[in-house]
Amino acid sequence: MTIQEACQRLGKSEATIRRAIKAGTLYANMIDGKYFITEQDLNAYAQTMQMPKNDDQVEFLKEQLREKDKQIEQLTKQIDQQQAIIMQLSRNQQLMLESTEQKQQRQKEPFWRRWFQHKPENL
Repeated sequence: MTIQEACQRLGKSEATIRRAIKAGTLYANMIDGKYFITEQDLNAYAQTMQMPKNDDQVEFLKEQLREKDKQIEQLTKQIDQQQAIIMQLSRNQQLMLESTEQKQQRQKEPFWRRWFQHKPENL
């Protein structure tokens, strides 16, 4: 069948059918510059386009989406907690490095300077 016949059967526009062919979701043979679609290929494409007609199916899908949203929210909270822990650990490591550097600098001074260092009195 031609693209125009497929449009009539599916109730879709010619542009929609052509996009489906170009995207590869609808298989068609080109003969002498015209696309021809087999009955089987059109039926397979029609099945992929069908939306749930039953209200129970729609409600089931909505419930699945709600559950996925809850999972995403929980995972986001876990990520935030882990990031806070990482930030705290990084800060602790930075403080430890700074104190180690200070100790190393003090050890580079001659012992007599450390012993006899004059500290000003507070007023």
